[in-house]
Amino acid sequence: MICRLTGRVAAVTGEAVVLELGGVCYEVLVPASAVAELEALAGEEITLHTIEYFEGNPAGSHLVPRIIGFLSATDRAFFNQFTKVKGISIRRGLRAMGVPTGQLADAIERGDARMLMSLPEVGKKTAGQIIADLQGKLHDFVEAGPATPAGTKLTDAQQVAASILVQWGDRRADAEHWIAAAVEADPALSEPDAIVRAAYRAKESHR
Repeated sequence: MICRLTGRVAAVTGEAVVLELGGVCYEVLVPASAVAELEALAGEEITLHTIEYFEGNPAGSHLVPRIIGFLSATDRAFFNQFTKVKGISIRRGLRAMGVPTGQLADAIERGDARMLMSLPEVGKKTAGQIIADLQGKLHDFVEAGPATPAGTKLTDAQQVAASILVQWGDRRADAEHWIAAAVEADPALSEPDAIVRAAYRAKESHR
């Protein structure tokens, strides 16, 4: 079983990333919340924590091998829990994971059905089922969120980068933290796009 892949991001589609590894390209299905982050990492080398499965009717003769990938082992572990819920298939689970794992786990722990219903593939009945099945089991996934170093003031370019990260699903405090870490590592960063890429690299290195 392939449990981890490291390669260059060759392309990103609406629901998958093409990872180039040693001249071979792998199509890897990813959760909706990871798409924007992977687009920002186009052309760079990343590591995905993976799950393999076969898609199709087990009673039929045509089963297609698939690989699912996550940006952290934590996201993969959450997905394994999430798809235990009745009615949450693999594809449906990936589409429903439209926000970062910590936010989703927090909503489930709080019983926030309205927030869950705002996600793709989740209606009122499914939201209730998710809460009934998982509430009380996801404390380890709830994201406390790293703090921005005290006294840190972001420049205009860094503020723009933070806004981009927030639009892509990060909490404001998290976005500012990773930007501060990136700029500390490379003080020459001055353009928002470069800052965003560096912030994601900093975030990835701490997973």
